[in-house]
Amino acid sequence: MITEKRHELILTELSKKDFLTLQELIDRTECSASTIRRDLSKLQQLGKLKRVHGGATLNQSSLLEPNLADKRSTNHREKQEIGRLAAQQIEDNDCIYLDAGSTTLEMIPYIQAQDIIVVTNGLTHVEELLKQGIRTLIIGGEVKSTTFATVGVSAVETLDRYRFDKAFLGMNGIDLKYGLTTPDDQEAIIKNKAMGLATRNFVLVDHSKFNKVYFAHVPLSDEVTLVTSKKAIEGTTFQYFSEKYNFIGGTL
Repeated sequence: MITEKRHELILTELSKKDFLTLQELIDRTECSASTIRRDLSKLQQLGKLKRVHGGATLNQSSLLEPNLADKRSTNHREKQEIGRLAAQQIEDNDCIYLDAGSTTLEMIPYIQAQDIIVVTNGLTHVEELLKQGIRTLIIGGEVKSTTFATVGVSAVETLDRYRFDKAFLGMNGIDLKYGLTTPDDQEAIIKNKAMGLATRNFVLVDHSKFNKVYFAHVPLSDEVTLVTSKKAIEGTTFQYFSEKYNFIGGTL
């Protein structure tokens, strides 16, 4: 296979999954490891991809995260469905962590539980929570311009003050092999920290998040429940995810 065709194939395969290991690229191109390493170095020089530990990822999908306005307009009705289902899991007197993100934001209008406390790293969540009369605490730290999430050392240190009955988290990708992933390693740290402080963890994902892999891995806690949509459940591959994860969102 000539170099140009091989480069095109590598980029095409990465566009399907956002992240591939070196071995996966070797298998797909049927070329040697040394050839693929040279290809990845060249494509990285051209700005087409980024080499990361164990493989490669496309710049446009793994390094540049869509802003919150774009996220909110994507699969909006589906995110409302997921938000309603997630909000139903909150009980009176719960202390919860509400992750930044467009899908967790959709939970807020549906919260009916009384006397709850919400800790969040989402600046956009604060006003909506206060409108609902919900006691709200926001963790400190650097604010991301794309997602309006607070991240960094200060955010992690603030989280250490709390323990949660439940944590509700958004996620950019979920894959059977690579688990939960997100484009930003700083947000991954916050998500992982919050999951470790909660008794129960809920991950909110619409159909577009399945079989997607991004740069930063979020380790799974022992008990994670996926909250997803009817559209996702009716997808051809969801049955494989249901064998690995607990889920809320309908029946197969």
